[in-house]
Amino acid sequence: MSTGTGIDWFRKPVEGDAGTLNACFHALDRHVVRGLAESVAATLDGRDWAFADLLAEVGAFSGALRAFGVGLGDTVLVAPLPPLHEVVASLAVARLGAVRAYAAASADAVASVLEEARPRVAVLPTALDVDLGEVPLITVDDSSELPWVTVMRAGRTDPAPCAEVPAPGVLAVLDGEPSSIVSALEGGSRVPAGATPIDVGGLTLWVQP
Repeated sequence: MSTGTGIDWFRKPVEGDAGTLNACFHALDRHVVRGLAESVAATLDGRDWAFADLLAEVGAFSGALRAFGVGLGDTVLVAPLPPLHEVVASLAVARLGAVRAYAAASADAVASVLEEARPRVAVLPTALDVDLGEVPLITVDDSSELPWVTVMRAGRTDPAPCAEVPAPGVLAVLDGEPSSIVSALEGGSRVPAGATPIDVGGLTLWVQP
């Protein structure tokens, strides 16, 4: 499925058709399919994560997001999380063909992105003093009704497959500026100030120090 750019396509671009792809498939699934399941995909929180193990985490979280109605083209607000959670959340959003809206980890920043992006779900390190309205809140700790551990337990029962995403699709929005899936796969994603770029299977993501 590869083209000269190194991108793995579900449907290759042809005249009049931009093609379809999935950033999470490019980062994880294709490596598992090609026999690299036990190879290291990334080192996160001091641990080497194999492609297969990281895929299991991402599939579970994407399954949970899907249960909240997240699908192709929807937005998920994700504030800075610990490295493993950050990568899993970002890849899970991409797996569904949704868009990650970045928000700094403050009540004001989250409120601003909530108003602009109108996400289906918010994922924060901890609950903040901000009115989320009807938006479900998942937190890494147990400060919300939907802590990460509980959500992951539910998601493991029905992990989500990769959505087929049109190539012009957006992977993430940072400071109101979208980054396309193709640019991320080509290493051209913008990175928040102070964050560190990380390559996961050919997809550029970022983690906070």
